[in-house]
Amino acid sequence: MASMVIEDPSFACRVCASDRDIVEVDDAGSEYREHISDYLGKLRRELGGGHVRIVVDRPIPTHSGFGSKTNTLLSIGKAFAAAHGLDVTTDRLAGIAGRAGTSGGTVNLIDRGGFLVDGGHATPPGFAEAPNKYLLPSRYAGAGRRPPVLISAAFPSWPLLMILPAGRHIHGDAELKFFQSTLPIPIEETRRTAHIVLMNLAPAVLDQDYGAFCNALNAITFESYFKGRQIALQNENLKHVVTNARDNGIDAIGMSSMGPVCFSVTQTPERARAWLDELQARGVVRRHWFTRVANGPAKVTQLPVAAEQARTG
Repeated sequence: MASMVIEDPSFACRVCASDRDIVEVDDAGSEYREHISDYLGKLRRELGGGHVRIVVDRPIPTHSGFGSKTNTLLSIGKAFAAAHGLDVTTDRLAGIAGRAGTSGGTVNLIDRGGFLVDGGHATPPGFAEAPNKYLLPSRYAGAGRRPPVLISAAFPSWPLLMILPAGRHIHGDAELKFFQSTLPIPIEETRRTAHIVLMNLAPAVLDQDYGAFCNALNAITFESYFKGRQIALQNENLKHVVTNARDNGIDAIGMSSMGPVCFSVTQTPERARAWLDELQARGVVRRHWFTRVANGPAKVTQLPVAAEQARTG
């Protein structure tokens, strides 16, 4: 699996000691309030430490392809550990959170940043007889071994044009049904996609070869089995963006996970923005913005004010 971490959006929170657990989050992140509260209880049971007040200053949009739940819980776990002087590995924090059972992208990237290719999960005994028992979305898969990192590198300084179409936010039962009906991926398609990632996409990043990167990203988006089916599950707004992007100033485009957020690169930003502005006016696109890949790990900062002991972002 290939993945990367971007600067915007990013998660930021403050953690300080309290006489009881308090989670303060605005409406954008309110869906995770209960998950955060449950995670704090698990952290105390597994690691020790006291009650804390969590103030989420900058949540990540949910169910959009940003890895929001894993980012949120691991960031809070790191801040909790720092506030209590605990030396805890990301693997253990992920295990307590019940993450990494499907994708290891966020679990690996939070300590590294940049661009990363991991080796995925080894198939357990009995996998061949009942693959759908194991091939599940993160919500249903639970905790898992952190996939081994095969390639970890800084991403070139190319700006990323992020696009959020007015697409479907696919999660829960809808995502589970998709996994059950689409997986396992046929072996030849698996080999072909792995070849694109390992022999085309990753070398293009390491060589800072913009043209080769565009070719590889477009091959994954428009030719690979699994990504094609993820896009097919989306609505006409997202399909319009992906299908027409290369005719409107965008050199390459991809959809993150189940979407709807898309990421792209362009050498004619004015043309691309004009097209997206028009789509936004028509309601096809919700928003678009430029950002860059964050080529560094998540940061935990000790604040000088006693009431705000640790901050992560």
